[in-house]
Amino acid sequence: MEIQPISAKRLNRILAILLSEWKGLSDEGRDFPVRWNIMHMYSSSQLAKLLAVRRGLNPELAGIAAALHDIGVVATKKHEGHAEAAEGYIDAFIEAYNVKAGAKLTPITKQERDQVVRAVAQHSQKQIDSGDPFVELLKDVDSLDRYLHGIKMEEAHVARCNAVMQELGSGRLAKGDER
Repeated sequence: MEIQPISAKRLNRILAILLSEWKGLSDEGRDFPVRWNIMHMYSSSQLAKLLAVRRGLNPELAGIAAALHDIGVVATKKHEGHAEAAEGYIDAFIEAYNVKAGAKLTPITKQERDQVVRAVAQHSQKQIDSGDPFVELLKDVDSLDRYLHGIKMEEAHVARCNAVMQELGSGRLAKGDER
């Protein structure tokens, strides 16, 4: 099986923009430190590309969704309701990105934007199967990344992690590893 190259130009530019915008933010009044959001943004985008390749989805768009999935946490400083609050922040970010992209990069289309917003808005609903492979990918990525960073997980996160670990041929989480 030949490995096909992944286009990541837009994703890499988005990651650079977000890092530039977020690295100077204060942790004051935040549920999570900004450095956590930055680490989670990078590792989630990598996991998203990996799972997208495995599942036959667009890896760059999956990485973009993963990079933006907690933009609501960063913008509002709160975890509560962050997924539902993200749409306006995503719209503003994509609009600015498309202007900056100019002729060098392909803009993010309305269809791509809609896919990203749908996935981000539903990513906190881990216990619900949306039936949308792109939405489910983001839920799985968020759960797996929490596990890999040693963050406390709820039952729905554990179930998703176990399913992804089996999909990747890595077995199940060990007892006590569920945090």
